[in-house]
Amino acid sequence: MAGVLLLSAATLAACGGNDQNAPAANAGCKPAHANLKTAKSGTLTTSTYTFPPFTNVNGTTVTGAEGGILKEIASMECLSLTGQPLDTGSVVTAAQNGRADIASGNWYCTAARAKVVDLAGPVYGDQIGIISTNGASTFTELQGRAMGTVDGYLWNEEFKKIYGSDLKVYPTPTAMYNDLKAGRIEVAADSFGSATYANKQNGDKWKVVNPAADSRVAASKQPPQVCFPMSKNNQALYNAVNEDLKTLRDNGKLAKILEDNGLSGSAANTGELQLIQ
Repeated sequence: MAGVLLLSAATLAACGGNDQNAPAANAGCKPAHANLKTAKSGTLTTSTYTFPPFTNVNGTTVTGAEGGILKEIASMECLSLTGQPLDTGSVVTAAQNGRADIASGNWYCTAARAKVVDLAGPVYGDQIGIISTNGASTFTELQGRAMGTVDGYLWNEEFKKIYGSDLKVYPTPTAMYNDLKAGRIEVAADSFGSATYANKQNGDKWKVVNPAADSRVAASKQPPQVCFPMSKNNQALYNAVNEDLKTLRDNGKLAKILEDNGLSGSAANTGELQLIQ
């Protein structure tokens, strides 16, 4: 699922931003922030992995929602974007030690993570998605129905209190969606982006809804925020990314990129940074 680039053709030509693997921008491009230092001159390098619809990696090309956002930021700074594909456990470490400039791949803004890296953002909120055949839109509607969630999700303990024995916790999303397809559960809970992607992979046979906020489920009122982990040793680049994110939020491009990658545009309205403890 490709990220969307919304700059004009003239701007792209000036900034060298229409090819993520293009050489460094030419001298005619004026960066939003001057004299930024990156791991590779002329390039914004993101350590990442494939996790659609947030990130898709093909060689060193990164697309998906976060790929689209980072490509916009790179263009604003007269840089080309390149991906450094790694195993999941190495992605944040590469940004931490400066081998990459910025990590991508749906990384939550957590207090533990903030101790070792700077967290640019929040970029977007990872909203809950309820996937079902009838488009259930409230948590109350799910009462009495066989329901699935995945081990480690933030809302699991709250769901256990609400749904009791009707709730099944799966080790992986794949196992959950297999049971949903087989009819062994009626409803599944996932992040909205992941649920939308899974639905498309299965021929749009279900309906995906971001349910109404419910005081019993904290993540429905304040979705967990996603940040871009960065090294603590490059304050200028970190500040620039934060300011560029604000620009993209204010001009509506951030919401548009999310929508074009299957997420809700409202996920761009994060509010202030709130670290997950």
